[in-house]
Amino acid sequence: MMMKALVSNRNIGTRVLNLASGKSFGKGVELQDLSIPTLSSQEILVKVHAVALNPTDFKHIDIISPRNAIIGCDYAGVVTSVGKEAPGGWKVGDRVAGAVHGGLFPDRGSFAEYLKVDGDLAWKIPDGIKDEEAATYGVSAVTAMLALNARLGLPWADDAVDVEGDNNDAQQTPNARTILIYAGSTCAGLFHVQLAKLAGYTVVATASPRSFDLVKSYGADTVYDYKSASAVQDIISAFPNISSAVDCYSEGKSTEFCTKVLKATGGRKVITLLDMGKSSTPGVEYELIMAYTLFGRPFAWLQPVGPKFAAIPSDRTALARFYANLPRLISKLKPPPIRLIDGGFDGILMGLDDLRQGKVSGSKLVAKL
Repeated sequence: MMMKALVSNRNIGTRVLNLASGKSFGKGVELQDLSIPTLSSQEILVKVHAVALNPTDFKHIDIISPRNAIIGCDYAGVVTSVGKEAPGGWKVGDRVAGAVHGGLFPDRGSFAEYLKVDGDLAWKIPDGIKDEEAATYGVSAVTAMLALNARLGLPWADDAVDVEGDNNDAQQTPNARTILIYAGSTCAGLFHVQLAKLAGYTVVATASPRSFDLVKSYGADTVYDYKSASAVQDIISAFPNISSAVDCYSEGKSTEFCTKVLKATGGRKVITLLDMGKSSTPGVEYELIMAYTLFGRPFAWLQPVGPKFAAIPSDRTALARFYANLPRLISKLKPPPIRLIDGGFDGILMGLDDLRQGKVSGSKLVAKL
């Protein structure tokens, strides 16, 4: 059987040129007819109904993806086949969502009519949750989990809060520790804010003034204008016990902003989502995280000249735990604002170009297939 999928088609020369220039030359992707992926005994096959778009998708198209890799990470759909030993108790017809490491493999990516997924690295969509909502709990959500729970050691939401009832004691602890979330209005930032609140932390965020109400509605205790000349000192004065920071922007001077705060408050670590180099401030370290380590497989970029990344089994365990508990957490972990885009695969390409040009703010682009 065949399916349609968006597949990368750049050669290594164009990818290196794009990396060096910061531009995107050529289309870089095409709609192809491919064979439906073959399952291992541990995998399930998903008919894709909706996909969410991420900046990593166009970055893979422009720079990272080798030829013939299926693009796309976030998805929601329905199970159509189950491997004989696939964990998770899946049945044909179950609604399912999650994220995969799209953009690197010829048989694994969400911008396709079908995709295969490890049975324990997906979550069952509860009744009442739309496909377009479920698709947003992909890269942005699992990155927040990786940063806060797996790296910084914040309490897990399923431990800290009685998700079956209305017990919000963890959110009301008077001496809760404090964390800084830079770029709180991004999709990743909104998930970081929510998971940190569920862990019982006071959340200080940055955003542009037009997004203050949005970020507060997702649980931030206070939001500061990142462009304000006094923002760093204002945060230090009001919250002298900030223990750590996550930089959900990780470009320009964003990490430097976080470092200045932690240097004064005694915090020790800034988690970054892009490579910001090494910290030059004694006592404050930077740690780069990537959601791709959550899938339990080694990978490499720009082969054979690019960096290689080893598998991190503990990250895979963390993702399995997060998705196993997400159906019970869903009432306390809401999706970001959604902007539906029409046009199927053509709509995905237009949406990716909007992301590439920085035209998307305060919402998650989602396309239905």
